[in-house]
Amino acid sequence: MTRVLVAVSGGIDSVVLLDRVIRNGMEVGVAHVHHGLRPESDEEYEFVRRLADKYDVPFHGKRLAFPNGGSQASYRTARYAFFEQVMQKFDYTQLMTAHHADDQLETVLIQLQRNVVEVTGIPERRPFAGGELVRPLLSEPKRELIAYAKRYGLEWREDASNATTEYLRNQVRHQIVPQLLASQPNLVQVVSETARHQRELWRTRYRQMENWIQDNVRLEMKAFHVKSDNLMCLNPVERYTVGRLLSMRYGVEVGTAIDRLLTSAQGSGHFDLEGSWGLRKQDGLLSLQATGQSLLAPHKQVVTTFPAHVVFGTSLFSLDVEDDTDGIPLEAIELPLIIRSVEAGDAMKLSIGTKKVARIFIDAKIPREKRPFVPLIVDATGRIIAIVGVRVSDFPDKSGAMCPRLMVK
Repeated sequence: MTRVLVAVSGGIDSVVLLDRVIRNGMEVGVAHVHHGLRPESDEEYEFVRRLADKYDVPFHGKRLAFPNGGSQASYRTARYAFFEQVMQKFDYTQLMTAHHADDQLETVLIQLQRNVVEVTGIPERRPFAGGELVRPLLSEPKRELIAYAKRYGLEWREDASNATTEYLRNQVRHQIVPQLLASQPNLVQVVSETARHQRELWRTRYRQMENWIQDNVRLEMKAFHVKSDNLMCLNPVERYTVGRLLSMRYGVEVGTAIDRLLTSAQGSGHFDLEGSWGLRKQDGLLSLQATGQSLLAPHKQVVTTFPAHVVFGTSLFSLDVEDDTDGIPLEAIELPLIIRSVEAGDAMKLSIGTKKVARIFIDAKIPREKRPFVPLIVDATGRIIAIVGVRVSDFPDKSGAMCPRLMVK
């Protein structure tokens, strides 16, 4: 029997979703997360609780608290962890969220802006917490949800933070989308359908490349071996897909290494990967190998005030604020700062784009065994602003300007 947990923020989208699901006669529970970021959060929590009472369905609420602040990503992770706990504890089989076609358009535009290979938008469903996460409103534009809410006299709450342009999604929503819709009014539906078609194409492509891997790659517990010539017979998108599948299988990103070694004129070579992994090119084969155990990295540290003196493993450095033309512009970062080791997928913003921290380490010729002990300074948004002693993120808008700056010494 399907038991549905509906994620309800109190906004119009999730209120419409909840009303529809209940009208369809499903067995429903309501989940709400209090982020504690705005004065209205208390009232919204009580509004959703009362809404669940009105529909006579179970209410599951949680109040999040990050003593030192948190990024959007950290709140999202905590939110979905709560949903997972509720689903497993109370035997729900589906989590439903109220993403709609306008969200789909924004996501596709963000993926294009970030030069993502798989421009597929938001999936309609995916496995989650032993069941699945479903987005039943994904093909419907926002205007239809508004019309539904008015038709049935529904009550909802407006999140004032959605009107700001502090975050990329809001910038896309308020500054870019209106201009696009002015010239192509049906763009939401067109992009929604195109994204759905792309997801189908990518599902087919992944199935095809899974079969290719079974036929062409020797898979071992902690290694794989594949002929370079076989990889070169694939087109770039197929090679990307193979790289993604192998990366997911072994828990380490190998796609870039495969491309670099294949295009190298050298007959042999080695590419250092994250952690204890390496990819070797030799005798016509590309081989992934675990080269040893990763070293235990120092614990994360939090910096909230300046000046601060930091001891991280064997590294000693200080953080202070000075008026200068060099250094990290203070207004461009958000406190608190986290001092930590490199993590899988870390990338730094540079003037030329983004660059993986693992690649920066390789270019700087930092031995693999020393990388866990190199301090990264990360602000509250999750941006890596400095790799101490190696590289500082670029802030082109403040280049050469006299302003308060964070100095790492």
